[in-house]
Amino acid sequence: MRRKRGAGARWRGCSGAVLAGGVSRRMGRDKAMLRVGGEPLWRRQVRVLREAGAEPVAVVRRVGQKALGGEAMLWDAWEDAGPLAGVEAALRAAKGRWVAVLAVDMPGIDAAWFRWLRGFCTAGCGAVVRHAEGSEPLAAIYPREALAVVSRRLRDGRRSMQELVTALARGRRVRLVQVTDADAGRWRNWNTPEDRRRG
Repeated sequence: MRRKRGAGARWRGCSGAVLAGGVSRRMGRDKAMLRVGGEPLWRRQVRVLREAGAEPVAVVRRVGQKALGGEAMLWDAWEDAGPLAGVEAALRAAKGRWVAVLAVDMPGIDAAWFRWLRGFCTAGCGAVVRHAEGSEPLAAIYPREALAVVSRRLRDGRRSMQELVTALARGRRVRLVQVTDADAGRWRNWNTPEDRRRG
Protein backbone atom coordinates (compact mmCIF):
# COMPACT_ATOMS: atom_id res chain seq x y z
CA MET A 1 0.00 0.00 0.00
CA ARG A 2 1.61 3.25 -1.11
CA ARG A 3 0.55 6.84 -0.63
CA LYS A 4 -0.32 8.42 -3.93
CA ARG A 5 0.84 11.86 -2.87
CA GLY A 6 2.03 13.68 0.19
CA ALA A 7 -0.25 14.74 3.00
CA GLY A 8 -0.09 17.63 5.42
CA ALA A 9 -1.07 17.53 9.08
CA ARG A 10 -4.62 18.62 8.30
CA TRP A 11 -6.76 17.81 5.31
CA ARG A 12 -8.77 20.92 4.68
CA GLY A 13 -12.37 20.15 3.75
CA CYS A 14 -12.57 16.66 5.29
CA SER A 15 -14.50 15.81 8.42
CA GLY A 16 -14.46 12.46 10.20
CA ALA A 17 -17.08 10.12 11.61
CA VAL A 18 -16.66 7.12 13.88
CA LEU A 19 -19.59 4.73 13.41
CA ALA A 20 -20.42 3.41 16.88
CA GLY A 21 -24.14 2.71 16.72
CA GLY A 22 -24.12 -1.06 16.38
CA VAL A 23 -26.12 -3.39 18.62
CA SER A 24 -23.04 -5.56 19.37
CA ARG A 25 -25.14 -8.72 19.87
CA ARG A 26 -22.33 -11.15 19.06
CA MET A 27 -19.81 -9.30 21.22
CA GLY A 28 -22.23 -9.20 24.17
CA ARG A 29 -21.30 -5.63 25.12
CA ASP A 30 -20.95 -2.23 23.48
CA LYS A 31 -17.91 -2.57 21.20
CA ALA A 32 -17.22 1.16 21.48
CA MET A 33 -16.19 0.60 25.10
CA LEU A 34 -13.69 -2.21 24.42
CA ARG A 35 -10.10 -1.19 25.10
CA VAL A 36 -6.95 -1.30 23.00
CA GLY A 37 -3.80 -0.49 24.92
CA GLY A 38 -5.93 0.92 27.73
CA GLU A 39 -7.82 3.23 25.38
CA PRO A 40 -11.54 2.77 24.55
CA LEU A 41 -12.02 1.81 20.91
CA TRP A 42 -14.23 4.80 20.17
CA ARG A 43 -11.60 7.22 21.51
CA ARG A 44 -8.85 5.45 19.53
CA GLN A 45 -10.83 5.77 16.30
CA VAL A 46 -11.49 9.47 16.90
CA ARG A 47 -7.75 9.94 17.40
CA VAL A 48 -6.93 8.00 14.22
CA LEU A 49 -9.18 10.25 12.14
CA ARG A 50 -7.76 13.42 13.70
CA GLU A 51 -4.19 12.25 13.14
CA ALA A 52 -5.13 11.61 9.50
CA GLY A 53 -6.13 15.27 9.18
CA ALA A 54 -9.93 15.06 9.49
CA GLU A 55 -11.59 17.89 11.42
CA PRO A 56 -14.11 18.03 12.97
CA VAL A 57 -14.59 14.41 14.04
CA ALA A 58 -17.89 13.15 15.46
CA VAL A 59 -19.11 9.85 16.87
CA VAL A 60 -22.31 8.49 15.33
CA ARG A 61 -24.67 6.53 17.62
CA ARG A 62 -28.18 5.12 17.55
CA VAL A 63 -30.90 7.14 19.26
CA GLY A 64 -31.09 5.94 22.86
CA GLN A 65 -27.42 5.04 23.15
CA LYS A 66 -25.14 6.77 25.60
CA ALA A 67 -23.17 9.80 24.42
CA LEU A 68 -19.43 9.29 24.68
CA GLY A 69 -16.85 11.34 26.51
CA GLY A 70 -17.79 14.89 25.55
CA GLU A 71 -17.01 14.34 21.87
CA ALA A 72 -19.25 15.77 19.16
CA MET A 73 -22.13 13.34 18.63
CA LEU A 74 -24.36 12.58 15.67
CA TRP A 75 -27.43 10.36 15.79
CA ASP A 76 -28.89 7.97 13.24
CA ALA A 77 -32.12 9.28 11.76
CA TRP A 78 -33.14 5.78 10.62
CA GLU A 79 -33.89 2.84 12.92
CA ASP A 80 -32.55 -0.64 12.21
CA ALA A 81 -30.75 0.55 9.08
CA GLY A 82 -27.26 -0.58 10.05
CA PRO A 83 -24.13 1.40 9.19
CA LEU A 84 -25.80 3.03 6.19
CA ALA A 85 -27.75 5.21 8.64
CA GLY A 86 -24.48 6.27 10.27
CA VAL A 87 -22.96 7.19 6.92
CA GLU A 88 -26.07 9.22 6.10
CA ALA A 89 -25.87 11.11 9.42
CA ALA A 90 -22.18 11.87 8.82
CA LEU A 91 -22.75 13.11 5.27
CA ARG A 92 -25.73 15.20 6.32
CA ALA A 93 -23.62 16.99 8.94
CA ALA A 94 -20.59 17.43 6.65
CA LYS A 95 -19.30 20.97 6.25
CA GLY A 96 -16.47 20.17 3.84
CA ARG A 97 -16.09 18.19 0.62
CA TRP A 98 -15.45 14.76 2.11
CA VAL A 99 -16.14 12.58 5.16
CA ALA A 100 -13.66 9.96 6.36
CA VAL A 101 -15.73 7.14 7.88
CA LEU A 102 -14.32 4.56 10.30
CA ALA A 103 -16.19 1.76 12.06
CA VAL A 104 -15.52 1.60 15.78
CA ASP A 105 -14.68 -2.12 15.60
CA MET A 106 -11.75 -1.91 13.14
CA PRO A 107 -8.68 -1.42 15.36
CA GLY A 108 -6.24 -2.35 12.59
CA ILE A 109 -6.91 0.86 10.68
CA ASP A 110 -4.54 3.71 11.44
CA ALA A 111 -4.04 7.30 10.37
CA ALA A 112 -1.64 6.24 7.60
CA TRP A 113 -4.51 4.30 5.98
CA PHE A 114 -6.57 7.46 5.56
CA ARG A 115 -3.60 9.61 4.57
CA TRP A 116 -2.91 7.09 1.81
CA LEU A 117 -6.56 6.73 0.78
CA ARG A 118 -7.12 10.45 0.55
CA GLY A 119 -4.54 10.62 -2.22
CA PHE A 120 -7.13 8.98 -4.49
CA CYS A 121 -9.88 11.53 -3.75
CA THR A 122 -10.82 14.35 -6.09
CA ALA A 123 -13.59 16.95 -6.07
CA GLY A 124 -16.91 15.11 -5.79
CA CYS A 125 -15.22 11.72 -5.55
CA GLY A 126 -14.08 9.71 -2.53
CA ALA A 127 -12.16 6.45 -2.25
CA VAL A 128 -12.95 2.93 -1.06
CA VAL A 129 -10.60 -0.04 -0.92
CA ARG A 130 -11.49 -3.17 -2.89
CA HIS A 131 -10.02 -6.62 -2.29
CA ALA A 132 -10.75 -10.27 -3.07
CA GLU A 133 -13.73 -10.45 -0.68
CA GLY A 134 -15.38 -7.16 -1.66
CA SER A 135 -14.91 -3.56 -0.57
CA GLU A 136 -14.24 -1.87 2.76
CA PRO A 137 -16.99 0.77 3.03
CA LEU A 138 -16.44 1.39 6.75
CA ALA A 139 -12.82 2.52 6.47
CA ALA A 140 -13.44 4.82 3.53
CA ILE A 141 -13.79 8.39 2.35
CA TYR A 142 -17.04 9.65 0.85
CA PRO A 143 -17.75 12.93 -0.93
CA ARG A 144 -20.57 15.10 0.33
CA GLU A 145 -22.29 14.50 -3.02
CA ALA A 146 -22.86 10.85 -2.03
CA LEU A 147 -25.62 11.95 0.37
CA ALA A 148 -28.38 11.88 -2.26
CA VAL A 149 -27.57 8.28 -3.18
CA VAL A 150 -27.33 7.17 0.45
CA SER A 151 -30.63 8.83 1.40
CA ARG A 152 -32.42 7.36 -1.59
CA ARG A 153 -31.24 3.87 -0.74
CA LEU A 154 -32.40 4.27 2.85
CA ARG A 155 -35.84 5.37 1.69
CA ASP A 156 -36.02 2.39 -0.65
CA GLY A 157 -34.99 -0.07 2.06
CA ARG A 158 -31.71 -0.97 0.31
CA ARG A 159 -29.24 -1.06 3.17
CA SER A 160 -26.30 -3.06 1.78
CA MET A 161 -23.04 -1.17 2.11
CA GLN A 162 -21.43 -3.29 -0.62
CA GLU A 163 -24.22 -2.36 -3.03
CA LEU A 164 -23.90 1.29 -2.03
CA VAL A 165 -20.21 1.27 -2.95
CA THR A 166 -21.02 -0.34 -6.30
CA ALA A 167 -23.64 2.35 -7.01
CA LEU A 168 -21.30 5.18 -6.00
CA ALA A 169 -18.46 3.76 -8.10
CA ARG A 170 -20.80 3.50 -11.09
CA GLY A 171 -21.78 7.15 -10.60
CA ARG A 172 -18.11 8.16 -10.17
CA ARG A 173 -18.67 9.28 -6.61
CA VAL A 174 -16.00 6.94 -5.23
CA ARG A 175 -12.85 5.49 -6.74
CA LEU A 176 -12.24 1.81 -6.01
CA VAL A 177 -8.64 1.23 -4.96
CA GLN A 178 -7.43 -2.35 -5.38
CA VAL A 179 -5.33 -3.87 -2.58
CA THR A 180 -3.88 -7.32 -2.02
CA ASP A 181 -4.64 -9.86 0.69
CA ALA A 182 -1.33 -8.95 2.32
CA ASP A 183 -3.19 -6.04 3.97
CA ALA A 184 -6.13 -8.21 5.14
CA GLY A 185 -5.29 -7.90 8.83
CA ARG A 186 -5.76 -4.16 8.69
CA TRP A 187 -9.48 -4.27 7.95
CA ARG A 188 -10.44 -7.21 10.18
CA ASN A 189 -13.20 -6.13 12.55
CA TRP A 190 -14.11 -7.28 16.05
CA ASN A 191 -17.54 -8.91 16.01
CA THR A 192 -17.09 -11.54 18.74
CA PRO A 193 -14.96 -12.06 21.85
CA GLU A 194 -12.89 -14.54 19.82
CA ASP A 195 -12.13 -11.84 17.23
CA ARG A 196 -10.91 -9.62 20.04
CA ARG A 197 -8.66 -12.33 21.50
CA ARG A 198 -7.10 -12.88 18.09
CA GLY A 199 -6.35 -9.17 17.94
